[in-house]
Amino acid sequence: MATGVSKRGSVLWPGVAVVLAAALPATGQPADSGLVVEVTVRDRSGEALRTPRSREPFRLALKISDAKTGQQPTGLRPAAWIRPVAADNASCTDTARALRATRGTPRGVIDLNGELIGVLNDDASFGVVDRRLDQSGANMIAAATFGHLPDAIAFDRAGLRALAVLTGEGRVEAVDLLTGERRLLAGDLAEPTDVRASAAGNLWIAEAGRDAFVEVKPDGTVGARLALAGGPGAAGNRLFLRETGLAGFVGAYSGDGRLALIDDLAPAIVWSAAGPPVADARFIGNGTVVVLPSGRKAMDIRYTDDPGEPLRIPIGIDATRLAISADGRHAVAYSPGEPLFVVVDLATARLVEAGHLQERMAVEEAAFVGSNLYILSEDGGAVAIFETAALGRKDRPAPRIVGLARGQPQAGGAGTRIAPLDASRALVVDRGGAIGLILHDAMAIGNVPPEDYVRLSSGVPLSIGVVDRSLAEIAPGRFETVARLEAGGEHELIVTTGVGGLTTCIRFAVAGDGARSDRVFTLKAFPRDGTYSANRSETVDFELRDGEGREIAVAGVRFLVSSLQSSWTMPVDARRGPDNRLEAEIRFPHPGLFSISPVDIPQAFELREPALAQVSP
Repeated sequence: MATGVSKRGSVLWPGVAVVLAAALPATGQPADSGLVVEVTVRDRSGEALRTPRSREPFRLALKISDAKTGQQPTGLRPAAWIRPVAADNASCTDTARALRATRGTPRGVIDLNGELIGVLNDDASFGVVDRRLDQSGANMIAAATFGHLPDAIAFDRAGLRALAVLTGEGRVEAVDLLTGERRLLAGDLAEPTDVRASAAGNLWIAEAGRDAFVEVKPDGTVGARLALAGGPGAAGNRLFLRETGLAGFVGAYSGDGRLALIDDLAPAIVWSAAGPPVADARFIGNGTVVVLPSGRKAMDIRYTDDPGEPLRIPIGIDATRLAISADGRHAVAYSPGEPLFVVVDLATARLVEAGHLQERMAVEEAAFVGSNLYILSEDGGAVAIFETAALGRKDRPAPRIVGLARGQPQAGGAGTRIAPLDASRALVVDRGGAIGLILHDAMAIGNVPPEDYVRLSSGVPLSIGVVDRSLAEIAPGRFETVARLEAGGEHELIVTTGVGGLTTCIRFAVAGDGARSDRVFTLKAFPRDGTYSANRSETVDFELRDGEGREIAVAGVRFLVSSLQSSWTMPVDARRGPDNRLEAEIRFPHPGLFSISPVDIPQAFELREPALAQVSP
């Protein structure tokens, strides 16, 4: 695809490059250096698009490079939004500053930053929640329903979709996190048991019936089918797939003890090993795999240079679940429903912690979030937070116990109930209340439960996945995300790397029905005698006009008049007077600033902003 280059103010599409003079302190470039931004759009399978279509998700790719050297700077963390082009839009720089500082999303602006939460419920329904909309009437942006509960579910950040395994039907389906649309990814599979998405856009499906791993390419075609070494496993054996922390590699293991590292680009199995039956396994950044052998009361570490010879660490319990810290330093082993857990320092191959939560309190789930280890009790009533850096120290501080206020036994349904929101906060599911509690280590003050939460969905949440929809850096200076716009017409992409860095707006066209400008209206209020005065009856005239400036003809409107200095508020009914003006009598109780907003908004319209009245003594 050809890429155009333009100066600020001119635009070429579909390949767009804008040259800006911008200082980038993070990269150490001089203040007079410039950056080139190239923007391209593709469909979900990666094919180039000339113009994206409304209501159809598309892939948005940015390349940021130095205008003089062509090199891609490192350490950038761009934020992006999309807004319709309008004559009254604030300037690009002012808008970017406001959006980044407030993290608010004005009506009509599409925020390409932050997290989406996928929630699988016990009734086989699936919902997608945007927690930034929690103060709105509804925070669910997409939903779907399966015929029965999926046997496994995973999340694809690059594609902004959930991946559901339906073993009995021999199918793997995707749910679009922006639309809720279900789509078949692969059928006629022999007992699929797990699925993972790779950074290259491929899918890998564990096919237990063939004792193999199937590659599905971004365009939907089936690629390689790699047989797991060691021959067919036992009847009913399950295969599992895991992230590795290595770009281009996927980890795999079977319940009967075989392990493999898959090169996603080749594709090929680059090493494999066999051992005793496996309860759980996790791969860490260099391809090393940590294994819980079933019934051995031990943890095995298999290194990439000699995967056939594990390093065995006695742990004293028959653990069935593993969690690994982000830096690959610590592993926690436990069994859901049992009280004991252990922590192993993987760098020294040494058991550093062995303990339990509180008396008569069993473990449900454990996860590392940032610099802390979170352990959720089985009844869902408490979370213990351990400082990872202090694990194994004799003077280790006691764990913080955060009460969740809804302790109650939970029946069945293994799933993910703890997920990191970012490097310092965790989302913990309260199944009884259908909410996600947002925790961080400073919240445990006495027995005060957390007050920050997000509403999840109806039903009982069984498993969650947090997907960051922000621009992801897939290579130095190259960023991608997925966007979806409701209406066609002219739009602009707002991109900023922060104060003192790159900020620009790039226009592009969207095919499809145009935005209905008459859905937005403005309200104006005029005092009949020219000024508002307190403690006397005022005749106020009102005008409601659509996005094109045409008056909206309504017989009457109820307004809510509220003081911005006191708690006073009063409903007021406006009617057409003899001169056909929309009018009402209002008595303001004191001087100050008052807001006037319609209560019964005219059908199919949305208010741009309330009217303000400055009342004099």
